[in-house]
Amino acid sequence: MSALQTMPHKESMKQEIAIYGKGGIGKSTLSANLSAALADWGKSVLQIGCDPKHDSTRLLLNGRKITTILDYIKMTGALDYKKEDILFQGYQDIGCVEAGGPEPGVGCAGRGIITAFELLEQFKIKAAYDIILYDVLGDVVCGGFAVPIRREYADTIFLVTSGEYMAMYAANNILRGIKNYDTGKCRVAGLLYNSRNVEDEDRKVAAFAAAVGLPICAKIPRSDVFAQAERENKTVVELLSHKGAEEDVKDLQEEEQKIKELFRSLSQTIIEGIPLYEAKPLTDDELEAVIYNTVRTAAGASEEKSRCAFNNDLKEEAILKEESGGTREGKGNELTAAKNTDTHPYLSKNVIRNEPLHGCAFNGAVTMSVHLTDAVVLAHGPKSCAYLSYQTISSAGRRRLFERGSLMPVAISPNFQCTDMNETDMIFGGTQKLMETVEAVKRQKPKAIIVISSCPAGIIGDDIERVKGLAEPDLPIVTIKTDGNLSGDYLQGMLLCYTELAAQVIDKSVRAEKKVVNIVFEKVVAKNTESNFQIIKAYLDQLNISVNCRFLCNTSFDSLKNFCKAELNLLAYRDYTGMILEKFFTETYQCKFFTQQFPVGFAETEQWLLEISAAMGERETAEKIVMDNKQIYEKKIGQIKETLKGKRLLIITYNHNLDWILTAALDAGLEVVKIGILNFSQDEGFRTQLHLDCPIEENYDKEEREKDIEKYQPDILLSNYESGRAYKHTMTDTIPMCPDVGFFSGCNMVERWASLIKSNLQGEWKQDERLFAKYYTG
Repeated sequence: MSALQTMPHKESMKQEIAIYGKGGIGKSTLSANLSAALADWGKSVLQIGCDPKHDSTRLLLNGRKITTILDYIKMTGALDYKKEDILFQGYQDIGCVEAGGPEPGVGCAGRGIITAFELLEQFKIKAAYDIILYDVLGDVVCGGFAVPIRREYADTIFLVTSGEYMAMYAANNILRGIKNYDTGKCRVAGLLYNSRNVEDEDRKVAAFAAAVGLPICAKIPRSDVFAQAERENKTVVELLSHKGAEEDVKDLQEEEQKIKELFRSLSQTIIEGIPLYEAKPLTDDELEAVIYNTVRTAAGASEEKSRCAFNNDLKEEAILKEESGGTREGKGNELTAAKNTDTHPYLSKNVIRNEPLHGCAFNGAVTMSVHLTDAVVLAHGPKSCAYLSYQTISSAGRRRLFERGSLMPVAISPNFQCTDMNETDMIFGGTQKLMETVEAVKRQKPKAIIVISSCPAGIIGDDIERVKGLAEPDLPIVTIKTDGNLSGDYLQGMLLCYTELAAQVIDKSVRAEKKVVNIVFEKVVAKNTESNFQIIKAYLDQLNISVNCRFLCNTSFDSLKNFCKAELNLLAYRDYTGMILEKFFTETYQCKFFTQQFPVGFAETEQWLLEISAAMGERETAEKIVMDNKQIYEKKIGQIKETLKGKRLLIITYNHNLDWILTAALDAGLEVVKIGILNFSQDEGFRTQLHLDCPIEENYDKEEREKDIEKYQPDILLSNYESGRAYKHTMTDTIPMCPDVGFFSGCNMVERWASLIKSNLQGEWKQDERLFAKYYTG
């Protein structure tokens, strides 16, 4: 039985304790002993080591070093992550986790802490424990190492120091970091004085404590007891607990008894509720003056008075129970909404397959978010990142303007701005510049501000969540933490944008209205997105159905906020990403989705109209629309068939849904000789409702294309790409990745083939046949 008696059970809130101190000050030893003492009171404890040295939990595990989170992430794919691979059980079932860090001189250890904490949140590891203790390196209080003192984590902070100047300098720096997060709030419990037996040590520590207005919660003597315990790979608490079980407690040496009682008393005080104080750091000049006894302390008391107070009144037990007047602040809960909606994140297929990045998440999030036309999208990053994203967005708009003379305001001139982070911001932090830029954007009076982080902001640990404090009742601020490509690829950035905007903007209290729909997942980079919408909208208008929100394409902030106004949601594309969004909205908002995607081709359009009209009570109107268009379709196909009947068609494509073109081709009398389906990261599995006699080869090897052309001698080759080679008897055409919607999608394509085949190619003076072979059939 443990020498520490079990404390009566007391209902209390979960406690999260951060222990900061300079490297080598002994904070890991103190942290492990404190965890052990807390566990001996019957508390379930989790200790998280936040130091690249990754030895915080060693004494709790009898000397065993465990796999760090960062090493684990480096070696393991995202789908293979397992909680038990990074969480280990130590003394008294204490949970042990080590964040780890990069090799010396490489990367950013602070960023590593952020990544480690994100994985801990994903697994919800903290939920199973009463007390979470963070052991954190305090020499450099950068954005990454400051994560444990952010308000959604530690609610109690201890500073480990000795009488050495650099130890107190580090402690003072930590207070500065805390103050940046906690102006006017109280989370600091006090100092843990780890004695090093240096000259005038008691006076220096007491003077520093008085100057910053903090108590010395415990003085830990320099003792061989710690060395003895470390030789046995145990904490002092474990060593003495076992010793106490074997011998009469009274026979323990006085020094051992004192150390045992020290950790016992400190842990008891923490459990019962230790007083908390506001962080009040000193300037560098004040710190030197206090430590070297050159002026009066910043608190107004002379150092002589501090020395007397320490020598006469400071007993360890008394300090632990000292009255403070401080109050314990409630712990914030500012985790991103997308992570709270599901245990498993919504991942792009490229991330799942661990493929090379296809663009960056920052670019993907920006490209989608600019489609809230009355909001300003603010990139927190260098101007080069913003420039590349701007070119991605506007190039499609410029191309459409050049080709068709159509002006697309979203694509030509997006509401997109940047904080223009520079080298200084990346060294010293860019949060202040972000806050100042947000204030400037607010003066432009947009409907909302959307802040998206790039790689540099994520690497240095800038906390973009802080800008939410600048929001106003009529000007919300939304944050999307992509951190450039650290979150994944372009598609992953799109998914983050979709889920974060939805979670932070949509009002769940809005009630659904009859005959109102949302359109979800239009592909904004496709050339025909707007024309397809107009076709669908024309059908809906005839059925007396109105469109509330286009998620996300050329829509307003209020439309998104009132997303739940729609009684039905129409998915534009039912591919991998489309189905993820359907899952997200169904699980998070209990939204109802129409079973079919935007219809392509006559059969799909007929079925789409009849089913949606039945759901909305407009069946008769839909039947008339179908009948009118059927007459037009049959007339056009009859004319096309005169030219195409008996012609041979070979299809090699990334498209997995081909019924729209196959139906029209078969209706026009074409013979389909083979279908080769290439692997495509956005879709899986060839789908058809037709009875086809031709061979169908999935996961087609494109190197077999020339052999199949030679084998089947097709009149028409339909593919997504050109090979650069001319074929003597074969005409090639490209199949769009995003086809036109409506009754005539396939009909219009086969009509084009008929027109080309009928063309007179023998005009020698024009050399039409040679030019056709060179530029069209290649």
